[in-house]
Amino acid sequence: MKTRVERRELLTELVAMRGIVESRSTIPVLSHLLLTVRDDRLELAATDLDVSLTSWCSAEEGSCESGATAVQARKFLEIVRALADGPIELSTGDSNSLHIDAGSSRFRINGLSAEDFPTLTTVDQDSSSSSFEAPFPDFKRMIGKIIFAVSAEESRFQLNGALLKLKDGKVEMVATDGHRLALIEAEMPGVAEADGVLAPRKALLELMRFDSDETIGFRRGEHHLGFVIGRRELTCRILEGTFPDYEKVISTDNDRTATFDRGVLSEVVHRVSLLTGDRAPMVRLGFEEQSLRVSSSNPDLGEAEESLACDYAAEKLDIGLNPVYVRDFLSAVDTEQVEFALKDENSQCLGQPVGGQDFRYLCVIMPMRI
Repeated sequence: MKTRVERRELLTELVAMRGIVESRSTIPVLSHLLLTVRDDRLELAATDLDVSLTSWCSAEEGSCESGATAVQARKFLEIVRALADGPIELSTGDSNSLHIDAGSSRFRINGLSAEDFPTLTTVDQDSSSSSFEAPFPDFKRMIGKIIFAVSAEESRFQLNGALLKLKDGKVEMVATDGHRLALIEAEMPGVAEADGVLAPRKALLELMRFDSDETIGFRRGEHHLGFVIGRRELTCRILEGTFPDYEKVISTDNDRTATFDRGVLSEVVHRVSLLTGDRAPMVRLGFEEQSLRVSSSNPDLGEAEESLACDYAAEKLDIGLNPVYVRDFLSAVDTEQVEFALKDENSQCLGQPVGGQDFRYLCVIMPMRI
């Protein structure tokens, strides 16, 4: 194979690929990128067998000779990043080695046969059981609202992703790790109702890393999901398992409400949590008329306490919450005011933004024993 591409364009696509590549895999080829030259462009692909990403770079006209090779991803990225802007010539030599020529710089890195690279699954529009298109910034913002609640514990595989549910003219995403739950529902014109599907955490995190103003195309196959943003297509396996009946988890009788300035509450919780332990950190929220007292106590470290104003007119109430969970929710909210709906010290705290553009957004945080 042989081609000539612009360094800046190639680097942009290589950076997008780095999160997919398995750097410590027991299968050597999974630490490689597949480079394929055809149709006057350089195609790139990366996979960890569960999540795959394909993209391409335009090649200089007349510079292409068809072919393919697999090259070590991390080292290839380091080389391209170190080069100056301008054209880069790529060509294969003996034993699948890749030659990189840019200006006066010359590199040769060992590669693997393209035949050793796994066959990538794609989800075609025609074979998709459900699909939609939406502005990618809107879809990315939805992921950012719930990604913090996705479980990272591999033993709870059905919670290692978010439930993506298509409704009539709306898209809903839900995530939970058993201690908290985040749900967002936003209007997406043209979306047709379909059964929910579990999208894995890694795929969602990779989508969060993309920066694009283009449209995202969603496609659902029998065992895979496809997300198409411009020249990039991310494909992932659908998570197996049954997602919890989340609507039953969300309380409807929390009749005590408190409204705060989101930024102030986040800063106070951060300061007070500095004196919580690493294991099971907890801050105590003491609600009184028009005020909130946030405190923490640790026998090895000491104590901290701070008060702030809030709109609260119910009976006094103390509840213990994980400060990380509280701040994750507050960081995801984009309104100036937030509301907590409470019942008692043993019941969930239901956080919601006051106003905002979403049809529905909430976060359930389970209490800790005081």
